[in-house]
Amino acid sequence: MTAADWLPRLRPLVGPMVLIGLVAFFGALYPGTFLSQQNLLVNILETVSFLIIVAAAQTVVMVVGDFDLSVSGLAALATSFTAAMLATTTLAGEAQDPAFVPLAIGIGLAVGLIGGLVNGVLVAYLGVLAFIATLGMSVVFTNLARFRLEGRTVYGLVEEGFVEVARGSTLGLSHKVWIALIIAGAIWFLLDRTTLGRKMYAVGGNAEASRFSGIDVKRTRLIAFALCGVGAAAAGILQSASTATANTSAPGNWMLQSIAAVFLGMAMFRGGKPNLPGTVLGVILLRVIDNGLNFTDIPDAIQSAISGLVIVIAVLPPAIARMRAQR
Repeated sequence: MTAADWLPRLRPLVGPMVLIGLVAFFGALYPGTFLSQQNLLVNILETVSFLIIVAAAQTVVMVVGDFDLSVSGLAALATSFTAAMLATTTLAGEAQDPAFVPLAIGIGLAVGLIGGLVNGVLVAYLGVLAFIATLGMSVVFTNLARFRLEGRTVYGLVEEGFVEVARGSTLGLSHKVWIALIIAGAIWFLLDRTTLGRKMYAVGGNAEASRFSGIDVKRTRLIAFALCGVGAAAAGILQSASTATANTSAPGNWMLQSIAAVFLGMAMFRGGKPNLPGTVLGVILLRVIDNGLNFTDIPDAIQSAISGLVIVIAVLPPAIARMRAQR
């Protein structure tokens, strides 16, 4: 059996092997801290839950051959609407109706849906390049969020039922982790087990051929952006509930991290196609690297360089396999 034969078979093992190797490495260096329950369940698993949601949503868009650079801005905008509603009633000292918190969350999700639809219309129906459309809308969404919050950070979002969404726990796992797993599972089911998911993969593989086969390419891409918008909003609102605060910079670099996670998953699974299991593994891999390096005395700049190097090492074997297969 030649290298061209066995290298593709190793592709699904690359990600798990790298992850296990990193956990073993950092665990051996810092067994009392890195392997502690606090670090594994809180500093890694709970912290990564928001990015899992965003990256899962990003996966949907990348399946149809696009990408969304506005997820961080849209998350901030959706959160600003939910937080502004909760903060207004809190300051007024009003007694809350039991349905108020779900209403505030629903409005935030609706904002995410509308933002995603705007992106979808620009890209799918008006023909604007996804890079230009979503980058421009990211600026729009971020500044609208700043306007909604009047340029300030909102504190004290401790409405009963809101913080419980993220801070509560069931079966030893935080609610934010369960929510991330449920959303990721739902997106996996959509992409891998439904007709719509198959249409999305077809569009991403060859939009022109999909059009000739009867698939409404424009609508399919629109749906992908809409779902991504809702996912970004859900992650932003969940993060706000976790910290009981809201500000426009909270989502940070979710855009870059989510795209990096999807590309890692593409390299490690399914021969270069976006896929949900690979994306989730990619998110966890990125977080383990960052978390492990935080225990060292290595300067931040070198830590970033090492993180990038590990990513390159992770995607190198699949790239070699594809190169050999094309010869």
